[in-house]
Amino acid sequence: MKSRTLEKLLYKAAILLVIIGAFVKFMYSPDSNFGLYLILAGHAAGVAGILLYMKYSCSQERQSQLHKENFKHFKNG
Repeated sequence: MKSRTLEKLLYKAAILLVIIGAFVKFMYSPDSNFGLYLILAGHAAGVAGILLYMKYSCSQERQSQLHKENFKHFKNG
């Protein structure tokens, strides 16, 4: 369950970074690239969260398939 908490934290950090980056870029200092770096970091955090969720989902699917296989062997044997 800790991986799910980490994913949620990454999603929240990504949203926050993108919003702050957009504010910095368009409102505070349009001529600097710091806002763009924050937006890029937010997107990277979002992608990391998505990849962690995909890893979790695949492991759950693999575990479910293993349980089905074991049940099939138990039922037939």
